[in-house]
Amino acid sequence: MAAKAMCILFSDHYGATPMELAVGRTLATVPFGGRYRLIDFILSSLVKARIFNVGVLTKERYGSLVDHLGGGKDWDLDRKKGGLKILTPFVKAESEFIRNRNKVEALISIASYLESCSEEHVILADSNLVMNIDFEGMQQFHIENDADITLLYQERSDHKTDKLSIGCDPSGKVVDAYSGPSRIDGMTGSAFNVAIFKKSYLLLMIARAHTFGWNNLERDFITRNIHTRRVFAYRHTGFSAVINTTADYYRASMQLLDENVREELFYSETPILTRIKNSVPTVYGFSGKVKNSLIADGCEIHGKLNRCIVFRDVVIKEGAVLNNCIIMQQSVIEEGAELNCIITDKNVSISQKHILFGYSTYPFIIAKGQTV
Repeated sequence: MAAKAMCILFSDHYGATPMELAVGRTLATVPFGGRYRLIDFILSSLVKARIFNVGVLTKERYGSLVDHLGGGKDWDLDRKKGGLKILTPFVKAESEFIRNRNKVEALISIASYLESCSEEHVILADSNLVMNIDFEGMQQFHIENDADITLLYQERSDHKTDKLSIGCDPSGKVVDAYSGPSRIDGMTGSAFNVAIFKKSYLLLMIARAHTFGWNNLERDFITRNIHTRRVFAYRHTGFSAVINTTADYYRASMQLLDENVREELFYSETPILTRIKNSVPTVYGFSGKVKNSLIADGCEIHGKLNRCIVFRDVVIKEGAVLNNCIIMQQSVIEEGAELNCIITDKNVSISQKHILFGYSTYPFIIAKGQTV
């Protein structure tokens, strides 16, 4: 049986310009798949592994995060002991300077919180991962190898060079690691921003970071120590998508139209939990035609849709034609509008007979509440 573990989730980017859909919200709460938010996937994997002490580290614009998560009831995290906690930025009393410019500063600000928790291990993870993670197996692997750090990685042919690349021996021990603008031969393992730390080691690294001014979690906590500490890597073999850019978001959304991807994500042993919103069924008009699309509840469909993802309470009127689009909740597409490769944020209205075209590698985004 796996030892006790807690989790700290990073809800946003650190030191990066937010993607367009995350300008007014945290990256963790970007809507996805018709009825979910990005953070729902990793929260569901944690709850499946019976990890019930979860702290969500915020930086700014966290109103939507608080609204979505509430007290954690929908994820079985409304508990007297442990449960879900939203950890807001630390503000110095003598100034208006807000810390948490990077992940290391964020961890320094919650060091006392980590010390007060009784769990032996700490999971650090980003919230922008669309995948089912076997945290139970990862914990067991971490314990069996008496690891100081266990990374989650995947062998990928499309490995991005800006991600942490690792090389492992047959036992899974990390023997080399690299993070930079070019690929290194022999390092085909792409590490996700998911890692299990021994809490004692993590607190030691946080203290050193405060002393020496470290500011990069991957470099200073992990790659700096692979030859002096027991650093292992646990392999993920299923579907995965990391959402950092609009292109990432659009590509991952369109992959949901693949039946095999949906089967793996939503019909596995890990149910994807989200905030419950009761709504009426979707109405399909006599003129409505839908092909290879995902339609949430509460909608009115009178137009023609092909390869689209439509969120709750959307109205698509007669004569509208949509191809390869993502339409978020409470949007209205008027008669005769023609859209291709368009992403509309919430509460968008597209006027009659408007024609809007993006491209699959560069979809056109319409901001929340806009009328076009």
